[in-house]
Amino acid sequence: MTGSRLLVAATLVSVTAMGSASLAQAQSIFERALDRAERSVERRAERRLSASVEAALDRVENGVVCAVTDQNCIDDARSEGRPVILQDSEGELVEVNEPRQDGQSPPATPGEGVWANYDFVPGDRILFYEDFSAERIGRFPRRLEFLGGMMDVVDWEGRRLLQSTDTASVFRVALGEPLPERFTIEFDAYVSGGTTSSRIGVFTTEVERPGSWRFYPGAFFALGRTEAGVQGPIESTRARTDYRERLTPVRIAVDGNYATMYVEEERVANIPNMQLERHDFLTFVLGGRSEQPSYIGNLRIAAGGLELYDRLMADGRVSTQGIYFDTGSAAIRPESTGTLTEIGWTLEQNPGLRLRIEGHTDSVGDPQANLRLSEQRAQAVMAYLVTGYGIAADRLEFSGRGEDSPVADNATAEGRQANRRVELVRL
Repeated sequence: MTGSRLLVAATLVSVTAMGSASLAQAQSIFERALDRAERSVERRAERRLSASVEAALDRVENGVVCAVTDQNCIDDARSEGRPVILQDSEGELVEVNEPRQDGQSPPATPGEGVWANYDFVPGDRILFYEDFSAERIGRFPRRLEFLGGMMDVVDWEGRRLLQSTDTASVFRVALGEPLPERFTIEFDAYVSGGTTSSRIGVFTTEVERPGSWRFYPGAFFALGRTEAGVQGPIESTRARTDYRERLTPVRIAVDGNYATMYVEEERVANIPNMQLERHDFLTFVLGGRSEQPSYIGNLRIAAGGLELYDRLMADGRVSTQGIYFDTGSAAIRPESTGTLTEIGWTLEQNPGLRLRIEGHTDSVGDPQANLRLSEQRAQAVMAYLVTGYGIAADRLEFSGRGEDSPVADNATAEGRQANRRVELVRL
């Protein structure tokens, strides 16, 4: 018996057992199963699709295979309510997009829904990066300077975070150079308590163990009991408290005296005249209690640069650190909105500009897998610019470089972070 007939026979047994199913329903199930099974046999006989795409076709019913760059194919499939199976130029699976069912929320995508106005663009030169993955649980991290309190590294669902169980734990991050005019700070935070001592603060100045933060001169960034934002002589805050419910991304951008702060996708502070001292360090204050700790992790500090177009004209190549992907996937995460918007806007405003989009990885993992994934990601970025901004495809190229072109030492956390990037090359 052929593979298709075996599948149909199994379907008939299933339908027979469904005493409440009508004859019409059974006939419909039978026909769909037969059609699906016979298409599967035909596909395998022709051997035109990769194993990864074959597996995706077997998982979803009535799926349509489209190249990442074939927007007409994607649009036609979506208009018919059919799953879209995206493949790269080598025929390998990139991702599967299934149509939304009634009552389901659509997957978050860059530039849509709550992310429509998200404009954070991270700095492109890494000054400091630490995810505590190399630290021993129960110890204070070696790369931070301890200034007081009670802090240790803990395991959090397979990842490591720095925990504070003191009302004012303080540590310093040495940067190796003074903070530049443009810089960004990113970290994940969870403030579990509901008292005034449950908080996280980021200062650009010296800080001892504070009694009340408001007595310290200058402005600082804070997550508090009921709000987040910038505090000091001039304040800008919003009552966004996601960080009290779950581990939450927090992002800060400073451009001269202009400072903005984001919790998840929302801007919680916007100050055009913030006066910040610039030293070669940042000071973090974590307030918590033994029964209600505060946590911080995935700490990244980066220097910004000139505007994208100016950098492309000056250097011919720009490394971007703000395009994020799902782990092991070419699916672009919504946090990429700010960087993609900047690229799309630059291309729109400069119609003579042509770019090659290059994907790069660090040296962790299989080199061939890294190479393939880097190409898929570069292709996904190109597809997004073509479909999201209407950029003509002949103005763009893509390539994957894998781990072959590092810009930093893969032996360090900062180096690996810098090597995981998308580069834009002026053609």
